[in-house]
Formats: sequence, C-alpha cells, structure tokens
Amino acid sequence: MSVPRIRPTPELAQLIAAAIRAGGYPYVAGEAHGISKEVFDDWLEQGNRKNAWEPFKSFALEIRTAFAQARLRAETEEFTKHPKLWLVNGPGRESEQRPGWSVSVKPTEATEESHNALLDPQVMALLHLVLTALEGFPEARAHVAQVLAQTGLELDKTTQGQEEKENDHGAASV
Repeated sequence: MSVPRIRPTPELAQLIAAAIRAGGYPYVAGEAHGISKEVFDDWLEQGNRKNAWEPFKSFALEIRTAFAQARLRAETEEFTKHPKLWLVNGPGRESEQRPGWSVSVKPTEATEESHNALLDPQVMALLHLVLTALEGFPEARAHVAQVLAQTGLELDKTTQGQEEKENDHGAASV
C-alpha cells in the first residue's frame, strides 16, 4: 500500500509562515501544522530548485520570506534594545569583506622607536633652510615662520633674530 503524497497548499504555507514570523523555527512551525520535518524539508528542497514547480515554488518562497521577516524583526529589536551588542555581534560587525562599527581603534603606546620628527636636528635644519630661502620674500617668510611657530616649534636664535629685524621693518610678526 502506497503512502499518499501530500502537497503544500497556499493556506498551509500561510499558516506555517505566520508561525515563523511569530518566532517559531521553520520545521517546528511545519510540525505544529501537521507536517513532518522530512516532508517539510522535501517541500523546501523541491521549491528551491532552479526550475521548481508549483505549489513547491510558492511554498518555498513564502517560507523564506517569513524566515527573513522574523530574523529582521529580531535584529531590529536587538538593535533597539542593545545597540552596542548589535554593533559588535550583529550584521553591523566588522568582517574581512566589509568594514563595520565593531572594531575599536586602540591607541598605540609610545615606544623608544617612535620619535617626534620635529625634534630631529635634520628636520629643524630643513625648516631653517626654508626660512633662509624665503629671505627675499619677507611676507611669505613671516607667514611660514608664523605657521611653524603655531605648531610649537622653537626656532633657533639666528632665525628669531632675523624675524625680529623683519618686524622692525614692518614685516608681519611671528
């Protein structure tokens, strides 16, 4: 004696989908409406095939849509109630494929290898050279000196003396 083959109906698909939207796991929602896990899985498999036939195609679409809606609802509730947890563990988290919001940038500790380039004698010599090259252009030189001074650089005595001379002659002050 053969077992009669049952097929999904639009009404049954809607009942199962409603249970999934309410938070039920898909195959449990199917079992709650009299469909065994094996039959439920078979219907989904048939409905997800490339050239699926009705009524399996519509059933699989209804179940996938309901599952996605339930997941979206859960994700948005988590986002609302626990946004930090959602950022770290949810779809907004960092991955290799896309940047996210979960990885905090940690400050690096100063090491003996790191140094302030502005304390480097060669850098200071370069800046002095730039100021010397601008001697024929007092306004430009004064402006560059002012910008350098705003960064916290202390200019050497020779440079400071030159700037004081320029200030006496009406150039912009440093």
